Amino acid sequence: MERLVLIKLGGSLITDKSIDRTSRPGTICRLAGELKKIRKTFDGKILVAHGAGSFAHRPAVEFRVKDGIKGPLQFKGFPIVADRAIELNRIIIKNFLDQKLPAVSFSPESCILASNFKVEEVFCVPIEQALKVGYIPVLYGDVIFDKKVGACIYSTELVLGALAGKLAKKFRISFVYCTDTDGVFDSTGKTLPEINHKNIKEVEKFITGSGQIDVTGGMVHKVRESLAMADKGFETIIINGNRPNELSKAILGDKHHGTHIRY
Repeated sequence: MERLVLIKLGGSLITDKSIDRTSRPGTICRLAGELKKIRKTFDGKILVAHGAGSFAHRPAVEFRVKDGIKGPLQFKGFPIVADRAIELNRIIIKNFLDQKLPAVSFSPESCILASNFKVEEVFCVPIEQALKVGYIPVLYGDVIFDKKVGACIYSTELVLGALAGKLAKKFRISFVYCTDTDGVFDSTGKTLPEINHKNIKEVEKFITGSGQIDVTGGMVHKVRESLAMADKGFETIIINGNRPNELSKAILGDKHHGTHIRY
């Protein structure tokens, strides 16, 4: 079965979360260059998804959309949050195309439907076809429609998890999360080499986030979703995307400075 790596580019990595609608073009361009090099030796497929960072998290808080459409404020806010997420996605796509990467954008709100904040339907046939012919699908944390609450915020981790459930029928899947830290730290500030069900309770006591606005849960959310994926047989590696070539090392199986999350 062909390998498929689902890569997340974290919002704290590719944007400055302290300044509204501010991307980090140097970081995005470098990561695109690394992906270009990886494709020369990696014989599997790649799918990328990115966080919303300083583009969508602020309006998500302003319009209080986390818990669905409860009134006029949220009704007004959801399209604005979606537009901000698309704005950042266009920046990512442009940088990828500039690096001659065959990147194509897919909107989660068009392929994932929820019911009471949980995935009910996933339509990923076009994504499968894009992978088949050699493109790199690029998705993002987004708002998606929800049968019970109207619409809801859906994090990049949840988007990737929903896709993995479908794509696992045709690919051997693993995850790489590119963040702005060397994986997950222990209580002394050292990188944990591995997180699993045996040590997660202790790990959750000292996990901290980026310190910036994040309506999707930060590092704790990443770890919990990774463990949920581990239950299904998918391994996750959390790395520091600011380290040059760290992404390549994680994908190609070389030594890196990150954290493995396994069952």
